Amino acid sequence: MRTGTSSNEYIRYGIKEGAKKAKEHGFSCFDFSDFTDTDTSFFRLPEEEFKAELRRIKKAYESEGITVFQAHAPWRWPVNDSTEETRKERFEAMSKAIRGCSYLGCPNFVIHVIMPFGVDSPENPEEMKKLNTEFMIGLGKVATEYGVKHINIENLPFKHLPINYTHQVVEFVKELNEISRGDMYKVCFDTGHANYCSENIADSIRLIGKDLLGTLHIHDNDGNSDQHLTPGQGNIDWNSFIKALKDIEFDGVLNLEIHKLTTEEEQIQTANIIADFAEKLSY
Repeated sequence: MRTGTSSNEYIRYGIKEGAKKAKEHGFSCFDFSDFTDTDTSFFRLPEEEFKAELRRIKKAYESEGITVFQAHAPWRWPVNDSTEETRKERFEAMSKAIRGCSYLGCPNFVIHVIMPFGVDSPENPEEMKKLNTEFMIGLGKVATEYGVKHINIENLPFKHLPINYTHQVVEFVKELNEISRGDMYKVCFDTGHANYCSENIADSIRLIGKDLLGTLHIHDNDGNSDQHLTPGQGNIDWNSFIKALKDIEFDGVLNLEIHKLTTEEEQIQTANIIADFAEKLSY
């Protein structure tokens, strides 16, 4: 069972040295983090320079035994998807990030739904779904063109959003696959987001099932906020999480999404915890 973590947790060491350090800690995969902020000089590079830089990063990672299994789409806060103009800008940014996935040899693009009515928006669920359907189907065409295998739609920590809870994301993903007549769309299951929304983690995994569970964001919290803690620091039942993954015969990457690991000792401790999960999941 492969294990992964966010690339930004190792960037302090440099690109090649960060990959080497991650490998030493037991990881084999990265969740590439550098597409999330579109205001960086890196993301704003002209296309050919963008491609060259990502191919350089890919080569450096692979020389140390690390592959990019998933990459996070652009994400900004506060959310601003309310107009046709801002949604067009987001689509162009997402498309560039998908091309970036291709340059990295990354098969999985992880994305949040667009939120045209804000994050606290139980109203207009059909219009939100319509706008997201058009947006995601369009991105699927870009992914197909550039050889990126799957767009993974993530469950979110916004309790009143019409596409948020696991069952809502699963329903939406199935509809997208039916429209596109394929299996482009998968679920990125975020354990911390589900826990904050009072979902049963194990039941959610079984609901998604092996065929739709494309990627994971593994982190913990106390149920009161989205804290991105190391497993064991919150109240998620990790034994039931592992059992559910076993039940569906999950064979993907156990990928962490932890924030603020400030020392190498913390990185090693967290890597050891996920390695223990992987050992328990050995078939």
